[in-house]
Amino acid sequence: MKNFYLTTIIGLLFCYGCSEDNGDSGNPGISDPAQIANIMNDNLVLPAGSFVVDPSTVQIDESITIGNGSSSVVPLASGQAMTNSISFNAPNGNVNAVGMRFGTTGPIYFVPINTNGATSGTGNFDFLINQGICADLSQVCHDIKCYEFAQTSAGNISRGNIRDVAMLCGNCDEPSCQGLVDPADCGGLQGQDGSPRFNLTWSGSADLDLYVTDPNGETLSYLNRQSTSGGALDVDCTGNCAGGNSENITWANGGPSGAYQFYVNIFSGSSTSYTITVRDNGGTVNTYNGTISSGNSNTITYNKN
Repeated sequence: MKNFYLTTIIGLLFCYGCSEDNGDSGNPGISDPAQIANIMNDNLVLPAGSFVVDPSTVQIDESITIGNGSSSVVPLASGQAMTNSISFNAPNGNVNAVGMRFGTTGPIYFVPINTNGATSGTGNFDFLINQGICADLSQVCHDIKCYEFAQTSAGNISRGNIRDVAMLCGNCDEPSCQGLVDPADCGGLQGQDGSPRFNLTWSGSADLDLYVTDPNGETLSYLNRQSTSGGALDVDCTGNCAGGNSENITWANGGPSGAYQFYVNIFSGSSTSYTITVRDNGGTVNTYNGTISSGNSNTITYNKN
């Protein structure tokens, strides 16, 4: 453990209440909230210098207040980096660390934000959940209640501030996800999820095309929309498409193990930025950003186990 002097520390507590966890996907996986919390904590990735604090001996300090934040549900996807922002007001102490914890027990995971401390402001830090953990969980959207809290050097904590979070182990078409999160936030991707799935997004009038070659050597694109291995191009856009530009190549029933190679071609238009999202086993494997002005982009390989 790193040795920090904490005049005041502030944390974010996540409490699972997976009321939407019904295992509709056919792969029930783990659905117990306590087990899910342990898995999330074991797979939490924080910046260098993070440390843990045992909150077992704390009392309530009514002078500390935490910002209410957004009223919308915050979606979490494995393997996708996000920024946690926690606003605070602690008139009797200086805040110099913010953190988070999944579940109702155990240590809180903190990240230093200000060496000198501050009585008010917003603490920001990046975090992610290791990719692939949804392979062990029910393939649904897990309904989560989260609580922000603060702790002083005297060992006191503030009252909890509730926020709603959804762990996305299902795709937008999964019944548990509908009504829980905005479809635009549920992965933010058009088309069907799959194992694996390759999704291309961009903006503007340029016509970009996604190409994916499966382990058998067959290439999927607008020129070949279905493969013998079960892959399909189910979303195709030529630019300025309603709802946003997207192309989606997916193995909805699971593709073969091995190397998948993918790249972008610019069919027409000027220099354009794009994003390719690779998903597998219900989670985001990686996200690639690039810019293309002519020809093909670099070829990237994804190895499916």
